[in-house]
Amino acid sequence: MSSKREWERVRLGEVCEINMGQSPSSESYNKENDGIPFYQGNADFGQMHPNVRYFCNEPTKIANSNDVLLSVRAPIGALNIATEKCCIGRGLCAITQKENVSFYKYLFYILKLKSAELNAKGTGSTFKAISKTILNDFTIPLPPLDSQKYIADTLDKTQEIIDGHKKQLEELDNLIKATFYEMFGDPKVNDKGWDTVELGKVAKLIGGYAFKSEDYIENGIRLLQIANVQKDILSWEITNYLPKEYLNKYHTYNLVSGDVVLAMTRPIIKSLDAVKIAVVKDSDVPCLLNQRVGKFDVDKNLLNSDFLLQFCRSQYFKNEVELFSSNSLQPNVSSKQIESIIYYLPPIELQNKFSVIVANIEEQKFLVKKSIIESQNLFNSLMSEYFD
Repeated sequence: MSSKREWERVRLGEVCEINMGQSPSSESYNKENDGIPFYQGNADFGQMHPNVRYFCNEPTKIANSNDVLLSVRAPIGALNIATEKCCIGRGLCAITQKENVSFYKYLFYILKLKSAELNAKGTGSTFKAISKTILNDFTIPLPPLDSQKYIADTLDKTQEIIDGHKKQLEELDNLIKATFYEMFGDPKVNDKGWDTVELGKVAKLIGGYAFKSEDYIENGIRLLQIANVQKDILSWEITNYLPKEYLNKYHTYNLVSGDVVLAMTRPIIKSLDAVKIAVVKDSDVPCLLNQRVGKFDVDKNLLNSDFLLQFCRSQYFKNEVELFSSNSLQPNVSSKQIESIIYYLPPIELQNKFSVIVANIEEQKFLVKKSIIESQNLFNSLMSEYFD
C-alpha cells in the first residue's frame, strides 16, 4: 500500500458522482411493497445499510446498489450504503464511485471519519443542510484504487468483529429475557398462577428532587436526569454536577448500586417501543436523583430488584405505562399510576435464583463489552493510521 504522504487530496466531485435527493409525491409512497424502497433520511439508516419502511412507485431521484447514502439535512453526515435500487428523498444524497478512480467502501469510511467536518459546513438557521456545491468542493485524501480497497477491507473485517461482539451482547440480553419468561411466565396472562398485587404494595416509586440549575458546578456529584435514563442503560454523555456536600444535605435522593430508576416524563419512545428504565451500576455512583425521574423503593422480603427490572422491561408493563401516557410532546406518568399496575408476585426464593442467573450472565456481558471496547479502539487506531 502506498504511503499516505503520497496521497493526493482531491475534490469529492472529481472522484464520484453526487446525486441530491428529491421528495416524490406523497401519493406515490406506501408500505405495501408497491415500487422500489424509498429512503427519506437518516431515520431509515441501520448500522451500515438502510431499513426499508416505505416504497415508492413514482420515484424522482434514484440511487443504486453500492451507492453511499449521505444525510444532507439535520443531522448532516450520517452514512449508509444502498443494497439495491432505491428512491431517495431530499434528506439524502447518493454518492456513486467512479470506475477505476474511487471505491465506494473507501468513500464510506473516509466520509464517516469526516462527518463532523461535513456537519460544520452545513448552513441554515432552523435546520442545517449541506448543498451539492459544498459537497463537490469537499476535499478528501485519495490513495490509488488498490490501496482504497485494502483499507476498506481491513476496516470491514474489524467492523465485523465489533458487530459480532454486539450480536453476542444482544443474545445474552435475550437469554435473560427468555429465562425470565421460562421461570415466571408472561405477566400479562400470569399463566403460572402467581399471587397478584398492585406494584405499589411491594415497590414505592419515589420521585427525585427539583435541584436548581444555578447550583450546578463544573465538577462534583453527578445528577441523574431524564436525559441520562436511556433504554436499559444510564448514559452520562451529558452530565450536570452538584456540590459534594449535597450528598448529605439531600441524602434522601442518593442513589446506590442496584437501584431501578424510571423516566417519568416521555416514558414511551414510540420508535423504540420502550419504557426508559435502567439499573444503577457501581460505576454510576455517587449520584443524586433529579425530579421527573423515579426510583423504586423495594420491599426486599417480597421483591428482588433484578426481577423487578425484567418485569418493567416486559411488553405488559410497557403497554400499561403507555395507557397512562398522553399524546402530548411531553407525556408524563405519576408514581401513583405506576404503583397501580397489577403485578404478579412469585416466591422471593425463586426471584433470588433468577438474580443469581442474571449475575452470571452479566459477568459474561462485561467480558463481551470489554472486547467491544478493545475492538473499537483497534478500529479507531486503524482509522487514525490510514487517514490522519
